[in-house]
Amino acid sequence: MSFEGLNFWGPIAHKILTRETVDNEIKPNAILSVFDSRGQMVARDQEGGINAPKGSVAVIDIKGALLKEGDWCSYGAVEIVNALKAADDNANIVGSVAYFDGPGGSVSAIAPFVAFGKTKKKPIVGLYDQCCSAHLYAMYSMCDYVIAENDISAVIGSCGIVLSFADNREYLEKLGYKFHEVYPEESKDKNQAFALALEGKYDMIKKEMLSPLAIKFQDAVKAARPNLKLDEPGIITGKTFFTDHAIDIGLTDSKGTLNDAIERVKILSEMNSLYK
Repeated sequence: MSFEGLNFWGPIAHKILTRETVDNEIKPNAILSVFDSRGQMVARDQEGGINAPKGSVAVIDIKGALLKEGDWCSYGAVEIVNALKAADDNANIVGSVAYFDGPGGSVSAIAPFVAFGKTKKKPIVGLYDQCCSAHLYAMYSMCDYVIAENDISAVIGSCGIVLSFADNREYLEKLGYKFHEVYPEESKDKNQAFALALEGKYDMIKKEMLSPLAIKFQDAVKAARPNLKLDEPGIITGKTFFTDHAIDIGLTDSKGTLNDAIERVKILSEMNSLYK
């Protein structure tokens, strides 16, 4: 996750852990909207359902810190992908806009998007304000075209892996706690990389855990964006880029509004129908 995301979600996590009151109205009511062929949002019925007219485009929100399972703060990857599948399976919907606005999140949240991207039948256009880290991986795993929502705040990148943890043992030991970890000979390698990391020895955890994930991430980005200018410093090693620069180096296709993204979905759908 980007540091901007950590700065936002960190205090919320602290409140949860210390049982302070947390605003529980963070989670939006829905993540899927439908726009008809005229570009008008389709109203929900009394049960909250949407009857999509023929030629509609779905818009699925992918916002906030990305986790595999949802909670009362946000929708998880499983719920989001279910919404994407519902739109993909709806005969009256020609394609979807996936709207990204988030700093990244959990590694485990990525696989559902990758699996969906391999089976989807209709075009998906990625529209973003912030699309970093896990959001970037998710977007490139399933989107056919990428649009930056503006050229002011829209940012993309942070292709990289980070592991962070707090070591509060010294504090707890001052309170009288003693820590014991006992492993049999048959389990001598269990937790070894993390135990060494607690001692400040990071080589094993970087080699065995972080580097393989980082390489897989880089390979996914390069496969999804074959025209990347790989000689750009930081492009697949963790830097972020604003819109015009992102377009120039191949991370983004264009800039535009939600309406532009919806129109792009229709164009891609028509193109696909010509090649069937």
